[in-house]
Amino acid sequence: MPAQSRRPWLRIAVIAAVAAVLPLAAASAAPAPAPQDETIELTAQRGVLSLPAAPAVGVPFLGGGDLLDAAGKKAGEGYSSCLIAKLALPAELTAYCTSAYRLEKGEIHLSSLRTYTLLPGPTFKDGPMAVTGGTGAYKSARGEAKTVKQGGDPLDPAKPVSYKFTITLSA
Repeated sequence: MPAQSRRPWLRIAVIAAVAAVLPLAAASAAPAPAPQDETIELTAQRGVLSLPAAPAVGVPFLGGGDLLDAAGKKAGEGYSSCLIAKLALPAELTAYCTSAYRLEKGEIHLSSLRTYTLLPGPTFKDGPMAVTGGTGAYKSARGEAKTVKQGGDPLDPAKPVSYKFTITLSA
């Protein structure tokens, strides 16, 4: 008697094993869904700015304050440490700034060159910022942030200057 007819169970077992493995192989070959970018919108209310009255190249200063969510509720705090890199007369300067925003899920770290206008009071112009990292849920954060001045009067402490930050974290 031939060997094939003596082991019909072997043929059935091989067919069953192949049938069981094929769907698994096809599923593992399917691409995973692409991760989505995350956008965080915050309003920063400036509570401190240590820019000297007579700025000079190489002079450091600090700015920052509370971070508010879209509902106006405090979501954290953020501070920028800046170094004056260039002065442009009559009343403008460029500063290299690094920033840290502390939120509930961790910190987001940013870096940028900012242009400040000094008259009638110091305020920085709208512009992009690089997301360079973070902590906690943001430990591998990368992306870009954009800022737009919202209002306030740099000469009136009762009307703090505020900026809207739209932070897009790349997936």
